[in-house]
Amino acid sequence: MTKTTTDTIAAISTPPGTSGLAVLRLSGDNAGQLCDQLFRPFPITPLQPSAMSGYTIAVGNWADLDEVVLSCFRAPHSFTGEDVYEICCHGGTAVKQAILESLIDAGARLAEPGEFSKRAFINGKMDLSQAEAVMDMISAEASRQVQAAYNQLKGQLSGKIRDRSDALYGLMARVEMILEFPELEETPPALEQLAADVAAESSRVGQLALGYGRGKVVREGLRVTIAGRPNAGKSTLLNSLIGEDKAIVTSIPGTTRDLVEARLIVDGYLVILTDTAGLATDTADIVELEGVRRARLAHADADLLFWMISPPLAAKAEREQELLEIRSILASGKDLVIILGKDDQGESDTIEQELQKYLPAVEIIRFSHRSPASVEQIRSKIGEYLRRLEEQYDQETLITHERHRNLLENTETQLKTAAEEIRSGLTLDLVAARLRQAAEYLAAMTGDSVDAAVIDTLFSRFNAASKDAI
Repeated sequence: MTKTTTDTIAAISTPPGTSGLAVLRLSGDNAGQLCDQLFRPFPITPLQPSAMSGYTIAVGNWADLDEVVLSCFRAPHSFTGEDVYEICCHGGTAVKQAILESLIDAGARLAEPGEFSKRAFINGKMDLSQAEAVMDMISAEASRQVQAAYNQLKGQLSGKIRDRSDALYGLMARVEMILEFPELEETPPALEQLAADVAAESSRVGQLALGYGRGKVVREGLRVTIAGRPNAGKSTLLNSLIGEDKAIVTSIPGTTRDLVEARLIVDGYLVILTDTAGLATDTADIVELEGVRRARLAHADADLLFWMISPPLAAKAEREQELLEIRSILASGKDLVIILGKDDQGESDTIEQELQKYLPAVEIIRFSHRSPASVEQIRSKIGEYLRRLEEQYDQETLITHERHRNLLENTETQLKTAAEEIRSGLTLDLVAARLRQAAEYLAAMTGDSVDAAVIDTLFSRFNAASKDAI
């Protein structure tokens, strides 16, 4: 069957599994007629579905499968902008599937991932950045993610982009005026003022793009990776921070061969902790070597690195190699904290003195799994990093998607170049073309001007675990 945007579509809105209640959603011009075929109202709400008013409910029998509550949302005042019906039924898997199959048999089409939100975008109920926020709301695990997604959903980012677009269109109008009446408008003071205004707008867009510095962490989580030599206590640290035995802990070096991830919430932020394989230097074991390779990739991907050093220390040559690696990481600009493990063994003072001699600027935190205070100190370090991030990127509007950041940076580049071209005396026809390209980048953020393939790709990313009715 050929799929079109005018089909009446249906899907289960609630997650898979058994629950007390579940919701199915139906959207399209024929939604009411399909419900008429399958829904039998009780006398308390005798109306047929197609005769229901918007924002009303009815109770009744659905195709002799279950007793349900049917909610009606009339176009255009619905999520998709079409007639929408929601069926609240019992949450057993068989019940949900039977009701969905009854809708398909009656003529509805199974919705594709994200198709309800895609229709909301097509019908002007939300712009593209707001549709992306719907996906973020559904996948949010921490309160900061919820707040950022909600701000974007209610149009905070869209408003900022439209402000910048309006300013850009004003600049484009001034360029066109100069091109139309050069004898009156193309004066050195006027051109210099135009260049200054274009450069200022470039700075405003660039400032907005800086919101990705914190926005990425809010949306994707802060990546904290635990590194160090074999048997340094990395897995013990991960287990202590999350309060459960996630990683296997033994006294045998090399127990952890692959990455072990765990998630926790710190100050409302999602934090992704990664335990890595020990950085063995004298192994020929293929599996262990692969673990080391993956560990180094995780180190590079980390926002914050906890480097574990614990007794008994390795031989001097190996210790020197480890210190060189730490220095190299610090030189790359990576945030690194040394965790001095196994503090309860009584060797911490000696080890800390040696570390301070070779790494005087690096913060050292002592840790023992027997000391809740040391665990809390490390957790507080994560919170401190997040607060510093907030101070560094204190933009009111967060940029949480790489797509948005790239479009803003492209816009900034076009505007900066346009200002330089005006000052260099380049023909304004080329400047006007550059400003139009900048406007296209901004329009792509909200979907006012965007390729259909981009739209299809974005909506196809909606999480299948959240089902199709989003």
